[in-house]
Amino acid sequence: MPSVQTKLHSRLNKTTLLVLSAGLLVLLASYPLAFILPAWTSWENGPVENAQAILLFLGMIQALIFQKSGSSDWKWFWRGAALIWFICAVRELSWGAVFLEPISLSELGPFFSSRQLWYKPAIMPALIASVLLLAVLMLKNGSHKLLKPLQQSGGLPWGSFLLATLCMMISTAAEEHLGLTTGLTGAAAQNLEELSELAAYIFLLTGQVQLRYHQSVLSTAL
Repeated sequence: MPSVQTKLHSRLNKTTLLVLSAGLLVLLASYPLAFILPAWTSWENGPVENAQAILLFLGMIQALIFQKSGSSDWKWFWRGAALIWFICAVRELSWGAVFLEPISLSELGPFFSSRQLWYKPAIMPALIASVLLLAVLMLKNGSHKLLKPLQQSGGLPWGSFLLATLCMMISTAAEEHLGLTTGLTGAAAQNLEELSELAAYIFLLTGQVQLRYHQSVLSTAL
């Protein structure tokens, strides 16, 4: 009869394959879909943007689930990951501005500004304070020491991170930032930008599942 650890490893491997396949599908389909999808699909508060926010919150929830088990160093590692997911998620929502009326509307959709928020001056200080506090707690609990055994065991998900980086570069090029360009304009460029960003988040989620797998492997080896 398979052990609990064996079942966990199998489940994590299947999840990794499923999420990785989804990321590759979105990445490969992003360019042709950029010309096919209507402009509104990539607007702020549109389907693709909302999918990004949902995915980021799912990453946060998953990290919080992972932190329920393991030693204190891993617990604080996952709490740190959860904070990063949360920051990315609320940033994707313009810190909450998307729930207000847009300040303008163009062919590329509504435009929201965090300047509308009464708590805007507190956002950056709160972010800095929370990140610094969590960093101190992670250092205190030895979360930084996990990198060495992960690297030695080949547990760092470089492939997923590189794919996420590639997607973000495509997204950046679609916006024509950093001197990069895809040659696309208008709705096609915006569709490519947002779809590539969605794929990047999927690959980051893949990397998180891979890290959880290697946490289990390292724990079993002890």
